[in-house]
Amino acid sequence: MSRGLYPCTAANPMGADPDDGLLGEGSLPWPSVVASRRFPSTIGIGGLYATDDLSAAEFLIGELTDAESDLTRAESSIYLALLVELMVKLRTAADVSAEQFLALKAKAESIPVVGGALFSSSNLPGTLANIAAIGYSASKVKSVEDILDLSEPLKKKLKEWAATRGVKSSQSARRAFEGRIKLVRVGSALMFEIPANAQANIYRVAGKRVGNVVHVPAFNTAQALRNSAHVDSAAYGLKGVGKVLSSPGVGGLLAFGPQLYIDVSTSSTPGEILRKSAYSQPTNALAFGSGIVVGALVSGPAVIVVAVTMVTGVIIHVAMSDSVTGWSTEFGDWLTGAN
Repeated sequence: MSRGLYPCTAANPMGADPDDGLLGEGSLPWPSVVASRRFPSTIGIGGLYATDDLSAAEFLIGELTDAESDLTRAESSIYLALLVELMVKLRTAADVSAEQFLALKAKAESIPVVGGALFSSSNLPGTLANIAAIGYSASKVKSVEDILDLSEPLKKKLKEWAATRGVKSSQSARRAFEGRIKLVRVGSALMFEIPANAQANIYRVAGKRVGNVVHVPAFNTAQALRNSAHVDSAAYGLKGVGKVLSSPGVGGLLAFGPQLYIDVSTSSTPGEILRKSAYSQPTNALAFGSGIVVGALVSGPAVIVVAVTMVTGVIIHVAMSDSVTGWSTEFGDWLTGAN
């Protein structure tokens, strides 16, 4: 009889073939019997499986460092973004020791091209700060209706009107809201002009910074009220956590401080510190300067501007690295007269 699977019973706890003659009282089949036994080919192992953050990060690093990986560029970008997010969480996770995190960071640094730019000891603090800034600005997103200076009854009345009559007859709304909401024409479009609350001046709606009023389309008004209002990049740094994270002092400390600490701690003389800094700090200075330029020239939602600043810095670090152009080393040779 061919070998197969048999029911597990008290007398046959391993589901062994009774014809093997190996099931005496309390006996178990030989390993060779188990190894040669056929198992059903219809067992499905696909699906979603829960994992912890540390294991997930290890998996992502393994995929991103595998030279034979078949990840597309888009998949690699998604994996990398997820890994950065996990590193932020693991940095302060109570169940992950400092030794585990440092070992993970060392593996992340080995990711080709971008590993050092994101996860090296000199760049990781800046990466974590940028992710914190992106997360903070994203947490401040509100719906348009939340920044309107309307009483709750009037706001409810507006939403009810928008859901039932907003597409059919905009003109009738002018009389419906007790003069608090005006119907105006902006360009070729009819818009509701609605008073904005005190917090609204840090937000952007439909690509424009909010002032004392918010303009909401008179057609499809219900959807427009549900749209997101994002914190403006210029207003983001005016107060609170955004002011701290975006200040030039904190930015400079994150850009130059970690590398300076490494250079000082691994040097025995001031001259050696200067020589190492000549190779390490110019790239940091260029990345830091690019962040200031991007912040000054690019306007838009803070979450996007911060992300663009971060990506620009990573591109500069990668471009200057020895694995791409070697310009950082060449510039260091020029500064130290090594050429």
